[in-house]
Amino acid sequence: MALPGCSISVGLDGPQAFVRLVGRAAAESAPAFEKLVVRLKDQGVRCVVLDLSATLLMDSGFSGTLSRLVGSVGTTFALYQAPQRILDGLDDHGVLAQVTLLAVDQQTSLIPETTEVALQPSSKSEILKCCLDAHRALMALKPENVAKFEAVEQFLSRESARLERDVPQTESSL
Repeated sequence: MALPGCSISVGLDGPQAFVRLVGRAAAESAPAFEKLVVRLKDQGVRCVVLDLSATLLMDSGFSGTLSRLVGSVGTTFALYQAPQRILDGLDDHGVLAQVTLLAVDQQTSLIPETTEVALQPSSKSEILKCCLDAHRALMALKPENVAKFEAVEQFLSRESARLERDVPQTESSL
């Protein structure tokens, strides 16, 4: 049985956004998540609360994207109801130290209504670039990640270069 993809819902409360991730927070949805966070930051959001209560898994491509966003967009991130397996993965990658954890009772009365965001499909090239940048961020974040992700980074780098060589300027075939 295939795992479901990721759906993202957003609710705004002044300078804070409440983002609910449902399903798999994986490399395929990382570019859309990144675009959303940049858009929210441009709208004046200073804190993004990630509701992970319905997130089945978070892969290294997504956690690396989260880490990169923490360091680049000037927005803080807080995790709400994150399953232990996701916290363990974030901790293992070094990302957990970059975010805040909210206690369950700390946020429940302040959660705004969320609306699902229509995610535009990302091209293979966008996903590869986002995933490559994510793994490079993880490798820079924690020395132990180099051994874990060096082969992945090399593969993604080769695939990205191959795609740039082999694909015409438009990616309508992807």
